[in-house]
Amino acid sequence: MSTINENRVGPSDIAPEEQSGLERMLLGEVRPVLLTSGGDVVELPKAINDLFVSVVQAMKQKQAVFLMHEDEAFTTQAAANYLGVSRQYLVRLLEDDKIPFHHVGTHRRVFFKDLVKFQRDRSKTRKAGLDKMTEDLVGAGVYDRYVDLTRPEGE
Repeated sequence: MSTINENRVGPSDIAPEEQSGLERMLLGEVRPVLLTSGGDVVELPKAINDLFVSVVQAMKQKQAVFLMHEDEAFTTQAAANYLGVSRQYLVRLLEDDKIPFHHVGTHRRVFFKDLVKFQRDRSKTRKAGLDKMTEDLVGAGVYDRYVDLTRPEGE
């Protein structure tokens, strides 16, 4: 992951007057375009414009931004850190074929795109479970029932 630092842009990397110009763009006063060497103006495609806007918003909040290729390979520790789990739990997910991986010598590596896919799938599964529980509670007629959870004194 040596290329990550090369693709980092922090708020201190942009002069204050440039930041204020970017903030005006966020307010809709300025529309970003590309200018060719011949002087032609090319409008940014919506997807790139949206990405640019999210970068500017992050920098406005004093957050650094990293640009990473989806084929960036993570170590098991870096992948675990990204997902917010222990390395051993991540290794178990890899061994259970829940996340694809490959070997570099004797070490496991996980592509960033596979981590993002796992994260999205996990979120969908969790949301579906919560929706099912809510549906069951509504069906049982107890969804809006108040239950006093305070304990009597002495317990």
